[in-house]
Amino acid sequence: MKLRFRENRLRLRVNRREVEALSNGTSLLEQVDFPGDARLAYILESASTNSPAAEFKSGVIRVAVPASEIQAWASTDTIGIYFELPANGKPLKVAIEKDLECSDAPAEERDPDAYPRKNC
Repeated sequence: MKLRFRENRLRLRVNRREVEALSNGTSLLEQVDFPGDARLAYILESASTNSPAAEFKSGVIRVAVPASEIQAWASTDTIGIYFELPANGKPLKVAIEKDLECSDAPAEERDPDAYPRKNC
């Protein structure tokens, strides 16, 4: 799972294996360790709620998407799930997208579980 920020947008990209795990109810967790015992973790999970949610507490970013939405997305060619949440007077825009293969990246950075690009 990849994490990207830009302005007030949060974008998570997941490969085929990760989408399958999510659709089966398994949460995804990644973490980055920094010097000084600091850590940033991010979690994407399928939830039994009716609405998506996102929070940042104690160095952990947690994004939850309704299980029904995850399952529907996993079974189609739809690239992403997109939603906005109110955050300090402006919307936090969240994108969860299927990670497409990158043909021009160095071999060691290519993900064999990435989704194939179509019509490129």
